[in-house]
Amino acid sequence: MKELIQQRLKHISNLDERRMFRKVLEDVYTHIVDYNMDMYDKLEKRIYNEINDPLEKFYIYTTILDRKDVDPISEFFHPILEEETEELFDLSEITEKLNAGESIILTSIFLKCDALTFHEILKSNREYKALIQTDKNKYEVKVILKQTTRYSEEIEKIYHIFQVNGSQWNTINCPYAYRFADVVLHIDIVFGNGETITEITVDLGEYETYKVINHIPVWNIKHITLSDKSFPMPAKDRINFEHIVSIEEEGTENGYMADLGNTDFEYLKRYENNIVIVSHYEKQNNWALVKIENNSNLKDRQKFIYEVLSNKRELGFAGRFASVKSLVIRTKGEIARLMQCYETAKDLTFIDVEILEHYNKIQQTSDCNHFIDENIRVDRFKKVMLIKFEAHNKEDYLMLDKMSFIVSEIQILFPEYHCIGEIV
Repeated sequence: MKELIQQRLKHISNLDERRMFRKVLEDVYTHIVDYNMDMYDKLEKRIYNEINDPLEKFYIYTTILDRKDVDPISEFFHPILEEETEELFDLSEITEKLNAGESIILTSIFLKCDALTFHEILKSNREYKALIQTDKNKYEVKVILKQTTRYSEEIEKIYHIFQVNGSQWNTINCPYAYRFADVVLHIDIVFGNGETITEITVDLGEYETYKVINHIPVWNIKHITLSDKSFPMPAKDRINFEHIVSIEEEGTENGYMADLGNTDFEYLKRYENNIVIVSHYEKQNNWALVKIENNSNLKDRQKFIYEVLSNKRELGFAGRFASVKSLVIRTKGEIARLMQCYETAKDLTFIDVEILEHYNKIQQTSDCNHFIDENIRVDRFKKVMLIKFEAHNKEDYLMLDKMSFIVSEIQILFPEYHCIGEIV
């Protein structure tokens, strides 16, 4: 509007009239224009903020850390399994299991290679040389590698926690959890009495360059226990009781959900400074909760040796509206929009999507939500949705995993297809 006024002023040939006209506009009309523009901006922001991202407090970040670098009082990253902060070897347990003919997991290692190479290493099922160092002797043994499952089991538990709490599920972008291998000893060995294992080393031969030891996966999820400080109040249904639990001390910016196994848990309500747990239990209680640390506590992502990955989305108004209303527009443009809203998508460019009867090549992606059962549709009757990408850095060993994450999110929206990703 101001540009239009300036153009009109230039067309007034009489300078006195131009000066008078400009003065009138500057004194009156310009202020009206500024006021209107300011009100339009406020209206736009108010409409935009009316619909919040339902996952705003529930985005999950992951990486791996050396055990010695894990901070026990960290306000962001916590081990997926708290007991793994120290690697302890129980020699009596190892001996007992070996005598019973059982295999024993000596340790776990991270393999810094792409997903296809990792599965090739495991498929070979070959034996590797290992050295068990105790405080008294050295023992040369043969070991095999098996994929670590305990981390993926923890991810599945988080999925069930989301379901129990009625929260929208967003695929966890944690490829590190699937790149650990257990070092398994399955040969009888006799240890001396009173010995203590001090170190275990494994020689992977040609795969030695992939080996990373003494590292564990971490995420911004912490299991906590909070109690309701006041007496429970009867709920509106006159059957259950409302337990008010303050979250001010733990941080109101974080996301909270009830953990599995709480006494008579029914559902949870979230407020600004507290959460309300609705339960049959009529007395004060200690409640097991899951806290998802807010990303404002992640001070510097660049300081981590291994890339920090997340399932965070950057949604505009249309994206937030579609997310809240669970709307899926079945076009290539909508698929492209969905992919581009993820942080991880910065490493990939969407090229095209095809619907196929079958896909006969080696699959480059895997389903990150393999634990979600679908009882309605049968897989063998599904057509294949092939989603093609261009990788910005083909040397990135996590590129296939990043693509798997995005394809897994698309799979949730298009359950009638079997979604597969491919880098072209």
